Amino acid sequence: MLTTVSNTITRTYSLRIMIAMFAGVAFFFWLFNFSTLPLSNPELMKLSNGEGLLDLRIYYTAREAFHAMAHYGSVGRTLYLRFLATDFVFLVIYGLAFSLLFARMALALFNPTSPWRKINLLPLGIALADFVEDTCLLLLLTGYPERYLFIGTLAGMATLTKHVLTISALSFLAYGCLRLLTRGFGSKKRLLTEINNLTGELSLHIFTLCFLQTSSLPK
Repeated sequence: MLTTVSNTITRTYSLRIMIAMFAGVAFFFWLFNFSTLPLSNPELMKLSNGEGLLDLRIYYTAREAFHAMAHYGSVGRTLYLRFLATDFVFLVIYGLAFSLLFARMALALFNPTSPWRKINLLPLGIALADFVEDTCLLLLLTGYPERYLFIGTLAGMATLTKHVLTISALSFLAYGCLRLLTRGFGSKKRLLTEINNLTGELSLHIFTLCFLQTSSLPK
């Protein structure tokens, strides 16, 4: 099953598709973090005395989630619901965008039989954890002021999982870029070495030819 999904992503890869996806990622990143629309983190922080989105925390307990929701107020909770509705779209876009990027990097770095070819599933794992997190927060917000301890705890665990997987993905991205850069420098170095060797051999042949011609001249 996982192999099938991974291979499908690899076959789907297209530079145009990936660029379009990352344009969407950039738009949503701006929308959530820098816009003044009533679904952004800056607007929620104004309404909640700095509480902000729970999604951006590394981890939180159910009690901390309930405390934040109380600080949001009814307007803030409505704003958070708008954010979640938009985030359900965002997680699909960034999950696919980074899966395509990782698929391309895996093709360049690993042989066809390597299990590391499935690294393109990692962004989908992040998106799945984000989906669980958003679903739990949606239930908590729509059920407020009821306090669902299990759902609050699950939301915090999903957020933690999302961030751990994100760190893993960024680590692979850094590793992949370093490998590709090293390979590029290695190729350039080998090319320069070959050019130097060829130049040296050519100079030696020219010197030998000139020497023979000089020796053959009548004295």
